Amino acid sequence: MNKFYTTVCCFFISFFALAQNSPKRELRAAWIATFSNIDWPASGATTSAEQSTFIQRITEHKTTGMNAVFVQVRSQCDAMYFSNIEPWSRDLTGTQGVPPNPYYDPMEFMITECRKLGLEFHAWFNPYRALSSATPANLAALSGSHVINTNSSWILDCTTTSTGVVQKILNPGIPAVTDYIISVVMDVVRRYDVDGIHMDDYFYPNPAITTFDDDATFAANSRGIVNKNDWRRANIDSLVKRLGDSIRAVKPWIKYGYSPSGIWVSSSTSSSQVNGMNAFGSNTSSGATQHYKDHFANSRLWQQNNWIDYLIPQVYWHQGQTGSDYSNLTPWWSNNAFNRHMYIGMASYKVGASSQGLFTTDNRQIPNQVRMNRANVNITGSVYYNTTTLRSNALGHRDSLQQFFYNRPALEPLMAWKSNLTAPVPTNFVVSPVNATTVNLSWTKPTDGLSEYQKTRQFIVYRSTVSPIDITNSSNILTITNTDAITTFQDNTLDGTSEYFYAVASLNRLHAESNLSNTVNSNGLPLTLQNFYVKNINNNVATLNWITTNELNVSHFELQNSTDEFMYRLIEKIAAKNKSINNYTINTNFNNIVTQYYRLKMVDIDGKFNYSNVLKINPTSKGVEILNTQIVKGGNIQYNLLCEDKNASFVIVDASAKVLQLGKLQTNATKGYITLSNNYTTGIYYVKIIHQHKVYTTSIFVQ
Repeated sequence: MNKFYTTVCCFFISFFALAQNSPKRELRAAWIATFSNIDWPASGATTSAEQSTFIQRITEHKTTGMNAVFVQVRSQCDAMYFSNIEPWSRDLTGTQGVPPNPYYDPMEFMITECRKLGLEFHAWFNPYRALSSATPANLAALSGSHVINTNSSWILDCTTTSTGVVQKILNPGIPAVTDYIISVVMDVVRRYDVDGIHMDDYFYPNPAITTFDDDATFAANSRGIVNKNDWRRANIDSLVKRLGDSIRAVKPWIKYGYSPSGIWVSSSTSSSQVNGMNAFGSNTSSGATQHYKDHFANSRLWQQNNWIDYLIPQVYWHQGQTGSDYSNLTPWWSNNAFNRHMYIGMASYKVGASSQGLFTTDNRQIPNQVRMNRANVNITGSVYYNTTTLRSNALGHRDSLQQFFYNRPALEPLMAWKSNLTAPVPTNFVVSPVNATTVNLSWTKPTDGLSEYQKTRQFIVYRSTVSPIDITNSSNILTITNTDAITTFQDNTLDGTSEYFYAVASLNRLHAESNLSNTVNSNGLPLTLQNFYVKNINNNVATLNWITTNELNVSHFELQNSTDEFMYRLIEKIAAKNKSINNYTINTNFNNIVTQYYRLKMVDIDGKFNYSNVLKINPTSKGVEILNTQIVKGGNIQYNLLCEDKNASFVIVDASAKVLQLGKLQTNATKGYITLSNNYTTGIYYVKIIHQHKVYTTSIFVQ
């Protein structure tokens, strides 16, 4: 047998034998570097070539199994997008300050193309680097609008001691610099529909290998901090916290995080260098680069204080590496996640490269690192650097991801601290058998809610051979659609003998799932369930309502109840009407001490059946929920009602109880809004909603 063939066979067999079940939720992402045209675009490429190449790159990532990309949009105080603050990047057009010709906005284009593939788009910024190498030629090539030319007093020259290369950075100790960086990022936040803002690991350069003089800045802006290293860390901390606060104030759904170098601090490092904090350090060498003491970046503090949503430490070492062992660092980072997300930066660029230790020849490194990430409960994803080396597939590591680790789709990890709201449930979910091995599924996209979190971006379809479907089992995920415009799916993988059950849920931009739709089976059922909802609640009695169309040869409906959403009991059996349009109403007593779940079992005359979506009545619910408590003048107060109430009304009063507005809420709806008049001044007001014979009061702040 051919030696190469034997090697490849053994390679894939070993992966197959050791492959894990994929988690249901996992970030799978790649960095796309634009600095010096590392990944994209090619130097001197035309607009059409840039666009087609980007589509090719993200399509490859999607095929590999990725669900997000991190694209470098600012690497040297320049812009890979239209900006009135910083000049066009030389990496885009070949000349800094010159826009693409024919013109297009790369950021808008990239976001649009990522959306088409169901990929999240994270805008990647370098916060401080202004010029990586300040040669006379590079300085002469700068645009007149570049910050080095417009604000030279902000620039800190940093000389690499071994080579003499001068890097120019924005001086983190100058307060105006922090304001400037925040203004650059917030310009993108306000103008583009990005999913995330991502900051890389360029903070202060390491004083052990670089010389720079910030004495005068320290003297002028010490803010009472005596130790210069603590002051430097405080400067970086200020940017991290203030930028996060700014993002959350404008678009709180945007994900915000950093990718520092792989070691925070080593436990073997002298305590005098880490302000007594070395007891928390990792089991790594004191001589290794540690971003707490060498780059003055206290990432553990950012995570612990919840200033950010995630960290991606760049753990770019192999398992067993002396002084910086991946097997020691990954558990350490998992133990320091502090209820925020922790992903691991993966050294794809080292695989198969010369002089990279075990990475050079060991095809098990990346697969085993993915396994270790999944084995540590607080590591919820992997991000690969970089796109070019990942797509080169050295030692088959991209193939192993695609075929064994990422061969099933995954939702991104939930950021529950942002919101617990979800998009509405899809409706009219039906199955149409084609033949013994194929069925067509279709559903209707629900009307988006008013909150950003209540807008559908994608759908997830489940399939199981048992009902109810276990949606925690990733093997039951049939597909995740790329967009909300896709409302059909053909399943041609039935075995021809088994019965399958299907359900669909909406996904919002954070990948939070709605409740499941009705459950349908592969045999189909001749009716369409238009709606199943709680119409009224009065004391311990709930009125449930459902509407059907196209009933044909339906036997009956069974109303079922559960207190754990797993074990259901029959409450009542209702005969089917078998008319073109049917309206059913039923009253049921319920225990208002515990949460109640209701569903319909819809049974055909031949015994086939499907389930409806599940209704939930929470006894702790206030009955009404105000979704936004800070409103601009003339803006809308958004609300949810527990159930339909045609007589629900509202009153808005000021602190002296003076009535400013009153009226009825929208009828025949459980969601809606109240538009404020323009006669409010800035201050606190009180909204009283009368719903189901009760009064609910919420304070709001009008800006």
